[in-house]
Amino acid sequence: MSLLAQAEDVSIMDNRILDEWVLPFGQWIDQMVDWIDQNMGGVLDVIRWPFAFLIENMVDNFIAEISWVWVCLGFFLIGSLIRNVKVGATAALALAGCGLLGTNYWFETARTIGMIMVAVILCAIVGIPVGIMCGRFDGVWNVVRPTLDAMQVVHPFVYMLPVIFFFSFGVVPGTMVTMVFAIPPLIRLTNLGIRQVPEDVVEASRAFGAPELRVLTDVQLPLARPAIMTGLNQTLLLSISMIGIAAIMGAGGLGLLVFRAVSNLDVALAASAGLALFLVAVVLDRISQPEADDGGSLYTRIQQAWAHRSDPETLLDEVESQAVAARDAAAAKARGDYAPIDPSERVGMAAAAAGAVLAMASTFMTWGSEAGVITGYARVVDQNATGDSANLSGQSFNGFAASGGSWFGYITFAAGLFVVVSAVKAFMTPGKGPRWFSPDGAMYAAGAAVGASLGYFLAAPSDFSTNYVRGPGALLAVIGSLIALAGAAYWLTNAPFSPFRPLAPGVGVGRLMGGAAAVALVVIAVFSGWSFDKRANTIISAELQAELDQVLLDVENGVLSEAIAAQTIQRLNNSAIKSELIVIDGKASEGAGLGLVTLGFIVLGGLLLIPAAGVGVTDQNRQWVWSTLSASAGFATMALTTGWVVTIMRAADRRFFSGAGAFLAFVAGFFMLASSRALIAEFRRRKVYEELMDEIIEAEIAGVDLDDALEPQLVSAGGDL
Repeated sequence: MSLLAQAEDVSIMDNRILDEWVLPFGQWIDQMVDWIDQNMGGVLDVIRWPFAFLIENMVDNFIAEISWVWVCLGFFLIGSLIRNVKVGATAALALAGCGLLGTNYWFETARTIGMIMVAVILCAIVGIPVGIMCGRFDGVWNVVRPTLDAMQVVHPFVYMLPVIFFFSFGVVPGTMVTMVFAIPPLIRLTNLGIRQVPEDVVEASRAFGAPELRVLTDVQLPLARPAIMTGLNQTLLLSISMIGIAAIMGAGGLGLLVFRAVSNLDVALAASAGLALFLVAVVLDRISQPEADDGGSLYTRIQQAWAHRSDPETLLDEVESQAVAARDAAAAKARGDYAPIDPSERVGMAAAAAGAVLAMASTFMTWGSEAGVITGYARVVDQNATGDSANLSGQSFNGFAASGGSWFGYITFAAGLFVVVSAVKAFMTPGKGPRWFSPDGAMYAAGAAVGASLGYFLAAPSDFSTNYVRGPGALLAVIGSLIALAGAAYWLTNAPFSPFRPLAPGVGVGRLMGGAAAVALVVIAVFSGWSFDKRANTIISAELQAELDQVLLDVENGVLSEAIAAQTIQRLNNSAIKSELIVIDGKASEGAGLGLVTLGFIVLGGLLLIPAAGVGVTDQNRQWVWSTLSASAGFATMALTTGWVVTIMRAADRRFFSGAGAFLAFVAGFFMLASSRALIAEFRRRKVYEELMDEIIEAEIAGVDLDDALEPQLVSAGGDL
């Protein structure tokens, strides 16, 4: 059988018949695009204007132009006002980390923040009113809903092409595509929030004579706020996930750096740009999260937003359950009085604070003289071997000086201050205030002080810093930090803490695996490079020097011209840098040897983690103590590696860098901390009513009179049960 007006030799059962009956859908769209481009230029300009205006004034002329310090401070204030001080400080530190990657990374970070903010602002301007109309008028929702379905089902690449055709490449079309992709969850959740407002509340407001505008602004919008805020957060997450696709359109930002790194197979660029993009995403996500929704990693939250982009309503159930759990936890914490400070705790507090004050005072004393112990590896001015390089002879440096303790001293001082504040705060208002101003928080800080001070004290000086003399301040810092650690440990063992909720019995296999991973990482770190020296003056061998001398001699004899000689010298230097790169690992005698120190910290933390995970120990309070001790070893490792990396960042010559070994050791310390953090966070200072109930149960079992059994506790609690 053949079809009329088609090739008679082709049967309808033959697939080739499809070429004879082609539906010209693509041509239809192409014709419409051409017509719009030719006849609706004014409309396209109107659509383009808000994007171009906001990007020019908010991104190019504001965020990208002001100092990075003001941007970080601004996000600190925004995070503190919208969420809390912790979120604000995290946002500021994360953005500062983006800036420390380099000027180019900071510029692209600022552009990325601006692009996302513009997209979210325009989504809010358009999406919230549309969602409100959908929630109040069924006819509007019936029209908008299939449009949203199409926007969420069609891949962004499909509508990216018309946008490029109409608006070319650049930031503006990239932001448009981001907005189209990210706006549907906001409209859907706003619609759902309006519709979920109890009908009796709405009818009651109308019965009292409220006009429809007042019903909307005073009743529906306030009650729909959680759903709208969740929609904004989902829109933000989807905007972040579109940064890479927008970069293909020439939108710039960190996505462009990632795209460029993938195209050029540049691992260093990909890693740095990926880290900056991750930090920006964390900052924006944490600031925009609903108050009750602090759980889940960034990757998990973006994954959920992507998976539920067509049905974001299901996410509200999880948010509501978390809010209920948070309210229940707050109500439970409000009951009862915290146990008072006993004499044994006071002894530990006093010892920890005294050691911390001693460590803080030591940072104002001499930590080194004649040369720099850490900076002796990183810059020539801190080397005093011979001749003109003896620039620091007769000079001494305290714990804050670049050639002295530098960031080892800063960390020691900050950690000591935290121990003192923790002791004072816990003594004045036990159990109240920030959770980490407590014995386990003091242990964390004391561990960091020990890691920083002991790391500096044990660091071997460079071979070029033969005259280096270690000052008394470094030794005093170690002694004070160890006293603070011992005092905090004594305070910890005598603190009346208990788990906020029942803990799972048995051995924590996952925690042991985390500790094993930390040990494995630090072993790798010991054998990895802790410093990379690409300076030409440090890698010129005797053979290379002979070649350079021969080139100069040829110039003097007229064999080579000066231009050719300069090119030859540059080529020899470049080849030396590539082939003779000096890499010092964490155990080499030519290096500071800090890799072995971190190995000791992590191995000690791993041994402490065994009883902390429940191996041979069933008492939960003892597990808490062992866990805190193990976590403090992780903090010590993180403090030491941070001191090494940031000290070199502060003072190093160009082409001298800290190595990946220090980063791996830092990650090992973080793994050790993370292995215990979840259990530690469950413990709170015991309430008085808990102790009284224990006494009641024991008295009833023993048949003792309750008045006699509870008299001491009632007196200490003020006489109230």
